[in-house]
Amino acid sequence: MTSTDTRMSHVHDYPGDGPTVVLLHGLLASAKYWGPVRRRLSSDGYRVVTIDLLGFGSAAKAPATSYDYTEHVEHVRSAVEAVAEKEPVILIGHSLGGLVSMKLARRHPELVSQLVILNAPLYRDGDEARSSILDTSALYRFLLTSKFRAAGWVTARLLGFPVIGRHSAKAREGALEEVVFRGKGLSDLRKLEVPAVVVTGAQDREIYLSNLNEAELPDSIDVFVSQTGHHLPTQAPHYVSWILNALGVAPTSRASGSWVPAA
Repeated sequence: MTSTDTRMSHVHDYPGDGPTVVLLHGLLASAKYWGPVRRRLSSDGYRVVTIDLLGFGSAAKAPATSYDYTEHVEHVRSAVEAVAEKEPVILIGHSLGGLVSMKLARRHPELVSQLVILNAPLYRDGDEARSSILDTSALYRFLLTSKFRAAGWVTARLLGFPVIGRHSAKAREGALEEVVFRGKGLSDLRKLEVPAVVVTGAQDREIYLSNLNEAELPDSIDVFVSQTGHHLPTQAPHYVSWILNALGVAPTSRASGSWVPAA
């Protein structure tokens, strides 16, 4: 792994001779979340770049005001421009990272050649987003809304929940309130002008697939349903490799296998 810039410790660059693939993680996680996918794509020959989102992982102390869409997009834009070498990249975002990647692709389409969106919170509006997430479970409501939630998050980290990366409470709650609870996912998806693949899990929130089925999407967007839950990158990292192979962007000499995932 190489560092693009000493001022960009949140950008993790793994060299390869193939196309550049940039990976954006989800809420609570960090760039380390992508380990299984990154190793597979590196073995396929891609150049892989993982980025810690604003307020998470190595960017936990990056300056921010509200952690809204604009701040997240500008944080990623500067990183992508630093690694892109004047060529658009393949951008893959999971969950929160999927929302940020769609907004980046809409605002800066020249930076993205292909978008892959995994398990993004695809809500029709803010009310639907808030009610769906807060209805997940009593534990989740406690962690998100209780006045004692700070202690709950400390306990979760001490118990070793594998998805949780280093982050600040302000980043966690800001991203949730100013990005996820805005409910812009489905709207941004409809307005994309770059080619995109959307993958939702059969065991993820049912409302994502329901909203996708009812949405009128551009012909440049393909939708797949994986037999996974919300964490496809850790549950089925080979799926990401297969998608890129199917798109015809894989390094021809090192693409891995002809495995086809179950629909």
